[in-house]
Amino acid sequence: MGSLGGGPSLLLALLIFISSVSLSLSTSSWIVRTLPGFDGPLPFHLETGYIRVDEERDAQLFYYFIKSERSPDEDPLLVWMSGGPGCSVISGVAFEIGPLRFDVKEYKGELLTLVLHPYSWTKVSNILFIDTPIGTGFSFARGSEVYYGGDVKSTKQVAKFIRKWLDDHPQFFSNPLYIGGDSYSGKISPIITLEIVKGNPSGKQPLLNLKGYVAGNPFTDAKFDDNSFVPYSFGMGLISEELYGFMLSNYWANNDTVREALHIQMDTVEEWVRCDFDVPYVQDIPSSIPYHHILTTGGFRALVYR
Repeated sequence: MGSLGGGPSLLLALLIFISSVSLSLSTSSWIVRTLPGFDGPLPFHLETGYIRVDEERDAQLFYYFIKSERSPDEDPLLVWMSGGPGCSVISGVAFEIGPLRFDVKEYKGELLTLVLHPYSWTKVSNILFIDTPIGTGFSFARGSEVYYGGDVKSTKQVAKFIRKWLDDHPQFFSNPLYIGGDSYSGKISPIITLEIVKGNPSGKQPLLNLKGYVAGNPFTDAKFDDNSFVPYSFGMGLISEELYGFMLSNYWANNDTVREALHIQMDTVEEWVRCDFDVPYVQDIPSSIPYHHILTTGGFRALVYR
């Protein structure tokens, strides 16, 4: 029998090629230098992309990654999710802790104007914003069957996402890692944190440099809390209708030029909505209180705020 020309070196090259193809099929990312509605090039590093978290249904979570404007090599890496479940993380990018804001005063029914947010958390930290669970924002699963999510499933998918994203961005492995979210994701953030804690000693290398978690205005336990401040404020006429459905974000994210700039995959999300409360999702972890207790008594940092 004749030998394969090139021997071990050819085999090694073939394995590397197969590995790279496999990686490209499970992750994809792009650097975004300009955005429709913003005047000039973006003054910060923005990357968007997808990471597959369920191979069987080709379920992919969409993300926005923004480097710290101070010292990205040393500053913390904060993973951030919005509430719902079913609310897009554009809420975090453009309404809360991100570097952009919609200019409401300049809106005249045309393409929205974007302005810089001077108090963005990206001034001091790298932030990885994730549309989760599947069906939220620009995250999607292929096929005609309904994709069901839940607290347990979403927790494992986000933990898998973080590991795969860091494998693709190894320069951030040593950065202090924090898991954060607000509203319903404030309930999920300590659960994901504990999932990572359990996964760290399992032999996966390198270990994640996990330091703690952040929970903003968090849902914790239905018996103890009910987040009704915003609906109450709207009902009392304290905030406008535009601010209450965050309607401007819908106009922006459904614009074709915006989708093209963000590298949104065609035929995945027909209409973007900020919060889709019809996303099939099972709230199968009734309380996050035990998770808070385990983490805080275990020496992890926690920031819980309203």
